[in-house]
Amino acid sequence: MIEERPVLVARFLGGFRVTVGDVTVGTGPRRRVRQVLAYLLAHRRAPVPRDVLADVFWPDAAPDAARNNLHVTLSYVRQALRAAHPAASVERRFDTYRIAGDVAVWTDVEQFARHRADGLRAERANDAVAALRSHEAACQLYDGDFLADDPYAAWAEPIREALRLDVIDVQSRLIEAYLEQGAYAPATILARRLVEMDPCNEQAHRRLMSCYAASGQRHLALSQYHRLCDLLWTTLRVAPSARTTELFRELCHPRHDRLAGLAS
Repeated sequence: MIEERPVLVARFLGGFRVTVGDVTVGTGPRRRVRQVLAYLLAHRRAPVPRDVLADVFWPDAAPDAARNNLHVTLSYVRQALRAAHPAASVERRFDTYRIAGDVAVWTDVEQFARHRADGLRAERANDAVAALRSHEAACQLYDGDFLADDPYAAWAEPIREALRLDVIDVQSRLIEAYLEQGAYAPATILARRLVEMDPCNEQAHRRLMSCYAASGQRHLALSQYHRLCDLLWTTLRVAPSARTTELFRELCHPRHDRLAGLAS
């Protein structure tokens, strides 16, 4: 009988948590140990060169000192992983490192990407039900920004921004799907979340305005426009686009056949 490999679960969205089976991988008070573990898991698809790790985490140290710091830190990473499960570790091959191949790894970032890809594929196939299901699954996984509990990790910023753009896209598609179904309550909740995530995104505000209008709350839609005007002027010293202003005017004198197109 073949024994199944233990599963290491790494969650990055909303904060970094790692478990193997039912056991949490604890890195203790050493912040760098946690950061190196996160980096190796985020880049687990290929071995990471030693000099890359040294440069990312000790850029101002002399090369020998940086390599020594890395060696010590990796020993703590290995201890933390093995304390959770003997098969979990970091392997070295020549001058590269990666999470040991004796464990199966699942990450919320990779699962989010799979759900998003499935949703886009279903859209291209005109399968609205499958697309909706995949987009919902992707949104449910997104508990917050990538490594939200380590906002100053410079190496994480490009990943964080790319994921934010991806989830904004998924949420936008899901809002449109809800509106088409007449599911105004979930559309409104998601539109509010989108505005909170990207406050100066006019398209997000237009969608929220359309959600309010579609659910019979035109006063909230009009108020949302005025909030957007204040926000754009305070933050960017600009006025809303012509498209947003046109939607506002349509809401003042509604022609419901026009609202959906103006929200996009």
